[in-house]
Order: sequence, then C-alpha cells, then structure tokens
Amino acid sequence: MTTETMAAALADAHARGAQIHAEAPMRDAAQAYEVQQGVWRRLYADARPRAWKVGTPNAQSEPTASPVIALHEGPCTLPGSRFHRIGLEAEVAYRLGRDLPARDAVYSAEEIAGAIADVVVAIEICDTRLANWATAAELWKLADFQNNGALVTGSGTARWRAIDFGAQRAELIVDGVHRADVTGAHPLGDPFRLMPWVVAHCARHFDGLRKGDVITTGSWGGVHYVEPGCDVVARFPGIGEAALRIASE
Repeated sequence: MTTETMAAALADAHARGAQIHAEAPMRDAAQAYEVQQGVWRRLYADARPRAWKVGTPNAQSEPTASPVIALHEGPCTLPGSRFHRIGLEAEVAYRLGRDLPARDAVYSAEEIAGAIADVVVAIEICDTRLANWATAAELWKLADFQNNGALVTGSGTARWRAIDFGAQRAELIVDGVHRADVTGAHPLGDPFRLMPWVVAHCARHFDGLRKGDVITTGSWGGVHYVEPGCDVVARFPGIGEAALRIASE
C-alpha cells in the first residue's frame, strides 16, 4: 500500500465510524507521520489541531506525537457509542498562553516555558480504528493518531513551575473506585522534558503551535479499559481534576 492509500483507508474508517485491518508494512516513523497528516487533511481540511498528545515509554526512546482528534472541556458527557474501545488515562497537559510559530531557530526551554499559561489535568480516551489493534504494528498505531479518541481537560494551575512532578500523586477513579493511585509516575519524571521535542515536531508538521493549544504528555498509571455508562474522575492533588461521563448510548 502507498502512503496515500493508507491515509485514505484510515480517513474512511474515521468518517464511517468503522475499523480496518492494518496488515500492510509501513516503512518507518516518517511514513507513519505522513499517513497521520494525510488522514488529518482528509478529515479536517485546513483546520489546525487544537491539541496534541506526546509521550515516550522512557528517556532512551524517541517520543511520538499526534494531533488530538476531539478536545472537550470537562465536566462533560460523551456517548460511548462513539468509540470502538474505551481506554482511559490520567494525564497532565500544558496550555499555551502565546504562540510558538514555526521558525528556523530552535526554541529554547525557557522560551517554551514562558509561553505556557498553565498546566491542567486531562483524561485521554484511547480508541482505535484498527480492527487488529492487538497485533497491528506500532507504526500503524502512530499513523492512527497514536490511539487517540478524545481528550477532556479540567482544572489546573498557572504555578506549574513550582510542582515537584517526581512527588506528584495522580488518581484515576471510575464509578467511585480507584483504577490508579500513583506517585511520581511520569516516565520522564518531569513531563516538561517532552515539550522542546513536541514544539519542534509541531513546527515541522503543522506550522507550529498557537495560543490556547493544549499538549498532553502521557499516562500516569497506565491505560484502563471501561464500558459505556460510567463516571470518570482524574485527580492530581494540588493541580486540579477532570471529570467525564461516558454515556451508555
């Protein structure tokens, strides 16, 4: 399959609310990002992403990134019928207070920090358009928006520089039951370490970032699968919380 064929197949699955079998080999991450961008253009034309997800399993691995395909401000209700699978992750996200447009010079960490308005708690809903998601190649998952289904943001704080993320507690609560209760669980210790990489990535692929954009930085406590008809809270004490109901219809 060519890059265009892969992008067309994934975009069609999104548009129909369907799934496809992803079995054709993908060359490398560069091709996966080309497919990802092709899907975005087919679905959203010239609209910019309003949010991004970035993550890495450890400091030795190259991060991966994707536009977030649906951004919601919580508390909110989303229909469970929208998703094929519903995986939940508790995360923290940075919201920009000023633009970081594409430019030739690399942004310094201090320039990026100065552009951040606040850090907010977020719930990522992980979903897949890949019918064979359990065995599909990781590059196909990257092309399919890195398994993103939606992102729900909650409250936060502008005093994010004072947070000791290495000692930060994170909770994910579903119907009153803790699914995750962890401390210092971000893979890099400090999620800000991902920001220079993702700022550079967005400059290459989507002409930079803009005021109000949200960048979520990976799971604290892993992904937890649920069925429709549940109430979800992600809480980071001292930062804030996000709330979501996944309706049964």
